[in-house]
Amino acid sequence: MSSEPEKHVAQSSARTAAGISASVHQRVDFELRRLEGGKWQLRVISQQGLYWMKSMNVGSSEDELDLNLIAANDFLRSVRRHGLKTEYIGPLGRCLL
Repeated sequence: MSSEPEKHVAQSSARTAAGISASVHQRVDFELRRLEGGKWQLRVISQQGLYWMKSMNVGSSEDELDLNLIAANDFLRSVRRHGLKTEYIGPLGRCLL
């Protein structure tokens, strides 16, 4: 059985994790997920990301793109060069790139 202090720590940790996830998501311009079959899905999160994509003629007017691994790596390299942030969502968790 868990004690009262352990329950408090667990609840506090859950709130902290939710707060961190929300604050990270607010600073992110793009979200990248790995799909089955070697495909990657890129989603625009911020207005800044959308403006950047339009200025670089990346994709169409949609806010989601399906990419292969090479295109995803090229995209990430270019985004980082321009100071934009991408959140990678994979099978083991999330990572801010």
